Amino acid sequence: MSFPITTLIALIAYFLSRAVLKSSKQIYIGLFLALLLIVSFMISSKGISILGLHVAATSFSIVILIVTFFETTLLERHITKIKKGEIGSNVKSVEREYNEIFILIGFGLGGIVLSLISGLLVLGELDMELIFKIVFTGFALIIYMLTFLGVKYANLKVRYAVRGIILSFAMVLLAYFGNTIFLINYL
Repeated sequence: MSFPITTLIALIAYFLSRAVLKSSKQIYIGLFLALLLIVSFMISSKGISILGLHVAATSFSIVILIVTFFETTLLERHITKIKKGEIGSNVKSVEREYNEIFILIGFGLGGIVLSLISGLLVLGELDMELIFKIVFTGFALIIYMLTFLGVKYANLKVRYAVRGIILSFAMVLLAYFGNTIFLINYL
């Protein structure tokens, strides 16, 4: 099965499980289901190999990225409803939603690092595009780790941490999607 179709099926499975489940852990259960689908599709199509690991890690990172943006949008909608006084009592707290997004971003960055490392093993040689990815992924990881340490040990509020970490995701997006455009047009 191809990479885009696998990613799309995993996303659909996530959103279906999120709609069906009413558990407090529905995000994690949906992501686990998406990961199982991705791994099973990659093993069936590419076998247990470094290329299969690379494609699975990249696909799961994309799923986490899309889920994170979706959950962030829902959180902003939740905050707007609270400000308007239109919120019911059976929803999660805003702080808990921020914590979930913070954890999602950490999983996403971990998946991107795994994808980068497996990509290094698949390619075997360093070129300009790969160096570009390594630098921006390194910056994103430094931002995430500093923010994570700030939340754990310096009492940094999670809502500020999530807003700051979106910058690290933007850097990763630049590294993975903008590098080809930048390198082809300007170098």
